Amino acid sequence: MTTATRRRAPFGMEYARIAVPDMAATVEFLQYHVGLQLEQHDDEHAYLRADIEHHCVELLSEPGREVSQTVAIGFSVESGEVLDDLRERVTAAGLEVLPLQDRMKALCERGFGVRDPNGLIVELFTEFHEYAEPPLIELRPLDLVHPFIATDKYDECLAFYTGVLGFQSSDHVGDVTVFLRAEDRYHHSLALQRNEEYYVAHLCFMMKSFDHVMRGRARALYKNVPIASDMVNHSASTSIAFYLFDPKHGPRFELCDGHRVLTPEEHETHRPRRMTVDPRNIDVWRAASDDWGRF
Repeated sequence: MTTATRRRAPFGMEYARIAVPDMAATVEFLQYHVGLQLEQHDDEHAYLRADIEHHCVELLSEPGREVSQTVAIGFSVESGEVLDDLRERVTAAGLEVLPLQDRMKALCERGFGVRDPNGLIVELFTEFHEYAEPPLIELRPLDLVHPFIATDKYDECLAFYTGVLGFQSSDHVGDVTVFLRAEDRYHHSLALQRNEEYYVAHLCFMMKSFDHVMRGRARALYKNVPIASDMVNHSASTSIAFYLFDPKHGPRFELCDGHRVLTPEEHETHRPRRMTVDPRNIDVWRAASDDWGRF
């Protein structure tokens, strides 16, 4: 399939919007453990960034909560023409076109939102605002790569993200997990897992190097932050990562190095693999087919 016949997907993930019970504590957590820089903020919300993009995490202060909730994800779109085409596809699918929140309208050229089958808001927009320089922080991510979504509406979500928004399948693990790529050509800019309930399972950040992944891991151990999954060598994306998790501050935060980027030719011709449901098809360092307890 070529770009001449393929309707384009969003370009890549830009941010997650997360409601948290203690915004100040979550800001501190994301600064120290993920390496994000705090930018515009007030008592009700805060923006944190990783690189030159305006933000990769927006926090909403909701003190009545016990745990956090990811309420929206945002994807940039490469042109106004593609944005218009995405809007046409959303409308043709009978889905409601939502306005961007007022704060977001001021941070892009134009865009809209749509709810996926889980009710998660997906915001699509062009010309996301940037800073002239990245943060002057050595230990920081280079990019927010993807969300991983567990869902009890797996088939509906797969149809929505591929059939409506145009994401392409990179790999499948049985009929329980699919890795979907956007136009930035990361092996996956979004992943879905068949589950008995819906939740955003994790957000993946690409670090500058494997050394920085390990330094992040050392910080987690030093502060006794739970490591939900320790040192995974992903067979699908080729990245090496670990996962932080404190439910007050967000979903699991994956810090990774070496996430695969397909070439332009591979992006158009790649044939998704159909891998068996085996731990070694998630982590090549797993010992055996019954080695599920480590994840």
